[in-house]
Amino acid sequence: MLKRLRMAFDDVWLSLTSLVAHKLRSSLALLGIVIGVGSVCAMMSLTTGLERQIEAGLAGLGANVFQLQKWPSMNFGRPSAKVQSRKNLTLADVAAVRAGTPHARQVGGEVWEMAQKVQGGEHESKGVALAGGTVEFFDNNNMPIGLGRPFNAAEAADGAQVAVLGSDVAEALFPEGNPLGQRVRVAGALCEVIGVLERNNSGGDSSSGRVVAIPIPLFARQLGSGRSVNITVMATSTAEMSRVQDEAVVALRKSRGVPPQDDNDFDLFSNESLQKTFSEFAAMVSAAAFALCALSLVVGGIGVMNVMLVAVTERTREIGLRKALGARRARILRQFVIEAT
Repeated sequence: MLKRLRMAFDDVWLSLTSLVAHKLRSSLALLGIVIGVGSVCAMMSLTTGLERQIEAGLAGLGANVFQLQKWPSMNFGRPSAKVQSRKNLTLADVAAVRAGTPHARQVGGEVWEMAQKVQGGEHESKGVALAGGTVEFFDNNNMPIGLGRPFNAAEAADGAQVAVLGSDVAEALFPEGNPLGQRVRVAGALCEVIGVLERNNSGGDSSSGRVVAIPIPLFARQLGSGRSVNITVMATSTAEMSRVQDEAVVALRKSRGVPPQDDNDFDLFSNESLQKTFSEFAAMVSAAAFALCALSLVVGGIGVMNVMLVAVTERTREIGLRKALGARRARILRQFVIEAT
């Protein structure tokens, strides 16, 4: 047993001595392997982390909710000419879908404008997502009220100058006081703060924290009515989702005058369908990334093989001398395996 340990120690010592004697060659070989392994680990970690982050961000709609909109839910590159020629969805379409979906719990409409500035007192908050919505906006988008109240049906219909702030926006504008009853300037309109969205405590950045919601008629007065309206539909249960989706599609096609033989001139998506589409795309990206990283790992391995081939070739005399002194083939092979490792 002691003899075997001494032999193993001698092999390791000889391998380390050889590596130290050729520092540059050993470093370059090690660098190739490090780059290969590091590329695989980093790329797979990045793609997995990105997938999880985007999946968390995609779950923006409430339970049993789907959305009808002009633009595709996921589009890579410039939309096709057919998509760009689509007509905007309007509040009349919202009313048509509401009337044509008897099995839906509620139907709402909303429009968005990103990167807005909101002012309150001596403070301001930039990069705000401004939403104009109907009364169903908060439930359909899974944005519960944490303080105060949402705007009611009368305020939503009349376009009252009221606003509901995201938690991050409320803290930025009123760091030391109660925001309820305060005045904020939103898209040029002076609005009363009637509510604050509940903070998301699930960890990470909260998408609703940077949102400010106002009635959709007020949004149209201040920013124009040329935007397409997104229609959100909440089914009574998961089992009713398919039926309600069919009803909504039929009602919207009829409202927009789409001929029976033509495809829909709008898109429908839900949290589940959007996440499924992204997961399929992410799987393809991960496979491609893994193939590229594996290639770099193979290249690094070939580099080590080349270095070891050179090491064996230049030490032919040493190998012959050791064999002449009684060293076995396995012993010599083990030394080079340890050096390669």
